[in-house]
This record gives sequence, structure tokens and C-alpha cells, in this order.
Amino acid sequence: MDKEIYAVYREFRPSWQSFGVYFLGAVIFAVGPVINPEARISPALSQLLCTLFLGFILVKRFTTIYKLDHEKISALLTFPSSRTSQAPLDKIRRIDLRRGLTQRLLKVAHVHIYIEGKEEPAVKIFGVPQPDQFKALLLEMGARDQPVHGAWRR
Repeated sequence: MDKEIYAVYREFRPSWQSFGVYFLGAVIFAVGPVINPEARISPALSQLLCTLFLGFILVKRFTTIYKLDHEKISALLTFPSSRTSQAPLDKIRRIDLRRGLTQRLLKVAHVHIYIEGKEEPAVKIFGVPQPDQFKALLLEMGARDQPVHGAWRR
């Protein structure tokens, strides 16, 4: 196992790049009415929406933490209430990298981890940087990945 890669994923938060679309939305709402004063949205509402986007980014980034050790992967979410989801590495049967065009360009993905006996993801990880390295690390640590063919993941 590559110790440098493991050190990155031992404890991490969603990467800043994963919020790229939200940052773009905040910029559009911040400068849109300034550039086009005839926009159908009022400057006050636009500023409110910009602030909400930025607030979401900060809350999501700083209230979410992911931990990987030699036995399990855990996701700790602390807002609006504290929740923990975890999956033992030896029970993982599928690692699904969810990413669109923008996320591929930014080199991030949302990772859904499925364990044996459950159809729903046991752990959902938002904004994993370098997701291919993360998946390779999980496989190296004992997880399995069942190949899925076609457009439907179930």
C-alpha cells in the first residue's frame, strides 16, 4: 500500500473542487444583476441566493469528515444532526464512482459504497479528490468491486 496515498485518505473532507458548480452559481447570482440590471431577479434576492450557496459550501465542507482505517470506511456528518455511516472493508462488494463531465474535469467524484446484503449504499462520500486512486486504495485494502454493465447500476 502506498503510504502517501493512504495518508491523504486516512481522514479527509470533501474537496474544494467538488463545489465548483456551487461556486459558479454563487458567482452568477453575485454579478448577474450587476452586469444586466434588467434581469428578472432583484439584486437583493440575487445576493441572498449567492449567500445561501456560499453558506451551503462552508457548512457541507466543514461539517463532513471521512475516515479510512484498515478495517472500515466511515462518514461522519455533523449538521443538522450527527450521523455516522460506515462499511467494513471486507464486506464491500461495489465501489461506484459517480461523476459527470464537470466532476471529471475537476478530478473529483461522489463515491457510493455498497456492502453485501444491501441494495442501498452503506456509505455515500461527497467530493472525493482523485477518485481512481481512492478506489484503487480500497481494493488494495481488501474491498471488492463487482463490475456493472449498462446504464442501470442496480
